[in-house]
Amino acid sequence: MELTKESVEKEYKLKLTDQQIQEIKKGGIIRFLESVAGTGIKSGVAISLIDAPMEKVWAVIHDNNHFRDFMPRTVDSILFNPSAINHVLGLRFDHSTSNPDVLIDFIKKQEIPSMNTATGYFFSIIDMPWPLNNRWYIIKLTDIKEQNRWQQSWDMVIGNVKSIQGSWILTPYGSNTLTAYIVFTDPGFVLPDPLINLANNAVLPDIIRAVKKRAKKIQQ
Repeated sequence: MELTKESVEKEYKLKLTDQQIQEIKKGGIIRFLESVAGTGIKSGVAISLIDAPMEKVWAVIHDNNHFRDFMPRTVDSILFNPSAINHVLGLRFDHSTSNPDVLIDFIKKQEIPSMNTATGYFFSIIDMPWPLNNRWYIIKLTDIKEQNRWQQSWDMVIGNVKSIQGSWILTPYGSNTLTAYIVFTDPGFVLPDPLINLANNAVLPDIIRAVKKRAKKIQQ
């Protein structure tokens, strides 16, 4: 893939400036927020070149059970058997709790090492700064692999957040991978939207850096 404003808009539906394209080519991380209809909370976008082939970056973003080891603020992360989702949805517990023990105990028994189909279910707990309570969620993952464009998207199933959805999009750029992380998160906090946007924007480069570091590690 040729890295230009036009190619990025075509493959990622993102409009970047010439200056941003040059920054990406130098290995920098571009991040920004985009408005979402019907809410003051914005979606976050981070895009960067990762010095690894697509297969390695794809492996990193699918290493769900180890997100707790390298992804920012991740307390727990479990990919579980899709056949268990109906049982999970039938469990009775307080969804507003920051530590759903009943759910965690069941999901840990259903943990699987990797997605073996194009869809999967993933549980995670995110550490929030004091005085906010931790956030947890289950998301449905969906993989779409085309020849030179691999995408994983997700939508929330249940959780103590109001909404979370997003995607990873990967395309080859020589021996490297142009990687975009797009996410919308409404944590459900009683906070002004600008503060939520500020917090969401702040973590974007940390997530890209974590993937870059992990991809470099698995290549060694």
